[in-house]
Amino acid sequence: MNKKERLPYALPDLGDEEIKAASRVIRSGWLTSGPETSAFEEEFKHFTGAPQALAVNSCTSALHLISRALMLGPRDAVIVPAITFIATAEAFTYEGALPLLVDVHRQTMLLDPSLTEGFIENTCKKNKNGEWIHRASGRRLRALVAVHLGGRACDLDGLRDLCREYRLKLIEDAAHALPAHYTGRHGQEMIGSKSEFAAFSFYATKNLATGEGGMLTLRDAGAADRLRRLRLHGILGQTYGRARWRYDVLEFGYKYNMCDILAAIGRVQLRRLPAMQKKRHRLAGEYVRMLQGLPLRIIDEPTPEGAQHLFTVELLDSAKLHRDELVEALYTRGIATSLHFIPLYRFTHFRKTYKYRMADFPHAEALFKRILSLPLYPTLPPATVKKICGVLGDLLG
Repeated sequence: MNKKERLPYALPDLGDEEIKAASRVIRSGWLTSGPETSAFEEEFKHFTGAPQALAVNSCTSALHLISRALMLGPRDAVIVPAITFIATAEAFTYEGALPLLVDVHRQTMLLDPSLTEGFIENTCKKNKNGEWIHRASGRRLRALVAVHLGGRACDLDGLRDLCREYRLKLIEDAAHALPAHYTGRHGQEMIGSKSEFAAFSFYATKNLATGEGGMLTLRDAGAADRLRRLRLHGILGQTYGRARWRYDVLEFGYKYNMCDILAAIGRVQLRRLPAMQKKRHRLAGEYVRMLQGLPLRIIDEPTPEGAQHLFTVELLDSAKLHRDELVEALYTRGIATSLHFIPLYRFTHFRKTYKYRMADFPHAEALFKRILSLPLYPTLPPATVKKICGVLGDLLG
């Protein structure tokens, strides 16, 4: 490999079926939210087992709608893991809520029930109404966001217990987690099937890719009806299926609806998802086999339950190169990598606005300096995985 044929970090697996589906919608003359979007929602519900599903234009929009459903506002705070994409925290600030960053587990990189409980006990106090108040800000602790990073499910039993104990709402950021499963004390469940709220992403790099777009799954039918209105300006009587010209606006909403072109692509991707998942798992297994003996810890170990969205590794102390040196060396040899994610407290906005310090997040900080994500997507040839591992062996062996 060389710079002229640089291997991308990620590629969507789109083909003739998706092209035909999009073309069909374009020729139909109905491009915006309509029959394809409705069908996509129904098929997504059937696939995941979720009681309710709302197609939206991004996972960020889904998270914002959740904040509206919970009536979060300037008096409230939401727990967010320190390592996640910026949208996980940003979406809740739209309504004025405060994101409270919590360090992740050193091994899993996920929000941990024990560490989170320690954070609550150390930084919050209980008032006479039974609410937990963040001492430094005076905000009420209202919700917790479990991010299923890389498609690996968080400890949902532990987090659900924690939320019951501290009277919190559990929100699942499932941007990486289609079609991940969680096995707990009540058996196995697909992520989104039993969630009070779960937000999925269909961005170009995701396991199901429509370019942009997302899905919100939830349990409550009444909340779903309200959020359907809010995703399109609060209109009662949406465009598709409207009786003549009449409609009403019950409250202000947003322009968060999904168009039928993306929904048509999503329906094809959903049908193909099991086959694409098999390829992801097979490639991850090849990585594991061929990276044996190198100074790396594999974080995204392939398991039948995981979505295998990422293949993230951590450099060990014995590695010849630091992470940044390895990234540049791989890039020079024609291999693009990525990083999931820069911890939120490292961004200028978080440092200036919320006064976060790196010393408050020892696990996230240690991980950040050592992790990188290797190329992984269904159309990646196994022979290319072998070449990547060979280059890693030359650089680290």
